[in-house]
Amino acid sequence: MGYYRRKRRRYRDFKKKKESAAAEICPLCSKPIYKLLTSIVHKETGKKAHFDCIVKELKKVHSLRPEEEICYLGGGSFGIVEAAKDARIKGFVIKRRFQYEEKQK
Repeated sequence: MGYYRRKRRRYRDFKKKKESAAAEICPLCSKPIYKLLTSIVHKETGKKAHFDCIVKELKKVHSLRPEEEICYLGGGSFGIVEAAKDARIKGFVIKRRFQYEEKQK
């Protein structure tokens, strides 16, 4: 079997797998979710949503100054962070932390 035939077969199998994996639809943008591992449960609907859609929604809700950003802090929590003002310190300061997802036991 030739190299190109194997390559085509792998692509075809990947394409079928990708189409079958798109079972859930994001409630915010109405597009299919292909990577379920990077999705987050939406607070209002209880359905899985894209990580980027959740961050966009949080940016609309919380008023941010130009030097602030919203970051995922882990464990289902997000935070408003600001880069450290001191040039010697490379890091950030967490201004506010809020729990978005419920912690799983």
